[in-house]
Amino acid sequence: MTVSFEHDGPVATITLDRPEKKNALSRAMRVELPKLFERVQDDASIRAVILTGAGQNFCAGADVSEMGGGGIAETMARVEILHRMVRSVIRTDIPIIAAVRGVCIGVGWSMVLGCDYVIAAPDARFQFAFRHIGLAPDGGAVHLLARNLGSIRAKSLVYSGRFVSGEEANELGLVSEVCPADEVLARARQLAVELAQSATLSLKMIKRQFAAAETQSFEEALAGEMVMQPLMTLSDDFREGTSAFKEKRKAQFTGQ
Repeated sequence: MTVSFEHDGPVATITLDRPEKKNALSRAMRVELPKLFERVQDDASIRAVILTGAGQNFCAGADVSEMGGGGIAETMARVEILHRMVRSVIRTDIPIIAAVRGVCIGVGWSMVLGCDYVIAAPDARFQFAFRHIGLAPDGGAVHLLARNLGSIRAKSLVYSGRFVSGEEANELGLVSEVCPADEVLARARQLAVELAQSATLSLKMIKRQFAAAETQSFEEALAGEMVMQPLMTLSDDFREGTSAFKEKRKAQFTGQ
């Protein structure tokens, strides 16, 4: 197994577990990851997810040794598997925290850009290196980077194929927090527990609002709120949250 899965209370941890290859994604890993995110999505007891890499690196991208060969049909099949993997991250509607140390390259960075929080080491190294191997970006790289950074600055990173440190990524707004490398995973776990103890049904709806905002007009966003908000007032979490506020106590949310 080159991807490991741990479930500790309401927090699941998915680890790219191929440290001898800097967690480069083999075809088997690209097939396995969507299954794990589907498992997370279907398990109501899981209320937050950490995505990280074993050893000193997050992910060196897709395994270059498996690229090429097999003709157009085989390449299309490989890309579809890659797309399914990235979609599985983006479509999981509970909070996902990426814990990034070392290299985070290619589709590894695409997955991170699809997460909700990114905790990175100062010397983490992010890169879209497609031009260096004669390929166009895949894994939604251009869309995700431009969405988060804007087209002009996104082009400068993709065209150059240069590394971006964790510190620079933080300055660009591409990570949520920077902390020492040996504290990255612990901080991700702390944040995951905090989120898991919150009103996770509310977080799910917020995540859906952000996803829809990419293509909605302002009026469409307001129309969506007209449907979502009345439904949310019927939830257990809303009743608990408002009761706790009135009673001046800490709310005990269930995600229902």
